[in-house]
Amino acid sequence: MVQAMEIASGYSSQEEYEGVYHGSTRGSFVSRVAVAAFGVVGLVGVGAAVAFHASAKPAAMVPEPVEPLTVRALLESDELTDLATDNLMAMGDGGLATAGRDQVRAGVARGLMNVSSALRTHYPEAHRQLELLQLSSAQKDASLRVIRKFGDARMVGLAHDLAEATRQAEEEGQDQESVRRRLSEVLAPRAREVQQLSEEMFPGQGLTIDAGALSPQLRKWHAAVEVDLGSAPAARKERRLSEVGDSIAQGVQVHAHTLFKSLQGELGDKMPTAPARMLSDGPGPDSSGDKDPSFMVCMMKAMPSPPKIAKCMADNMSEVMKMMKDFMTGKMR
Repeated sequence: MVQAMEIASGYSSQEEYEGVYHGSTRGSFVSRVAVAAFGVVGLVGVGAAVAFHASAKPAAMVPEPVEPLTVRALLESDELTDLATDNLMAMGDGGLATAGRDQVRAGVARGLMNVSSALRTHYPEAHRQLELLQLSSAQKDASLRVIRKFGDARMVGLAHDLAEATRQAEEEGQDQESVRRRLSEVLAPRAREVQQLSEEMFPGQGLTIDAGALSPQLRKWHAAVEVDLGSAPAARKERRLSEVGDSIAQGVQVHAHTLFKSLQGELGDKMPTAPARMLSDGPGPDSSGDKDPSFMVCMMKAMPSPPKIAKCMADNMSEVMKMMKDFMTGKMR
């Protein structure tokens, strides 16, 4: 009886018991359905978030097509303008520094554009070719290799010392052979510098001099001219504006002509010769300008422009090397 009552107190009837059981089962089922539903909603939400972030990411940047570099574009480029400006500022003896880099750069930019315009006027077909001739990155770098050395401290020092030696020789009325010896006296103690510049401007061309083997002779000579740019007369530092303009114009001609000659070496027959001819300081008025004047003739024409003197060295490096070797081995009297 008691046992029956205890059982009854737990579940008053079989129906109640079954109701509790089925109710519990339904509740569990509903809970599972709810959890599943929330899971689906969550997955949908995550998917939507991922899709949103994916769509929010910026589209991959498509690089703009790079226009091919033409010879004319290089001639008129900021790169050549800046390079020529830096070289002229390094070569200047005070006048250009007084004018300031901005003014010099503006003059260089105008000068290079004038070269392009003059080519269009006098050699329209050549100018058209410059607009069509395309350069690779390697060809561009090679065409600027020599120009980059015009502002090198070694070249600047040599150009100024050679200019001073030539000036002194002219004042003393020396003949060409005496001038050659005087220039050799300036170059000989710097044989290693000249050798380095030669190798850097014209790699693989074999323009060499065995400076090591000539070391004993090198110790016998000292530069005949020592130029102290800092102690130059005030008149040279305070050149008139017209002289500054002349220096810029000469510098532009040097750089443009060197560029055209270098491009002839890089492009061969594709590069027209008219641009270099137009700017040539050839040996005479009837010259075609295709052949560079000798070192000595070039030096006499270059005075007193350091950029032109640097160009004389670059255009006649093999002659310069031979002249030094002859002097140091006693063949030059």
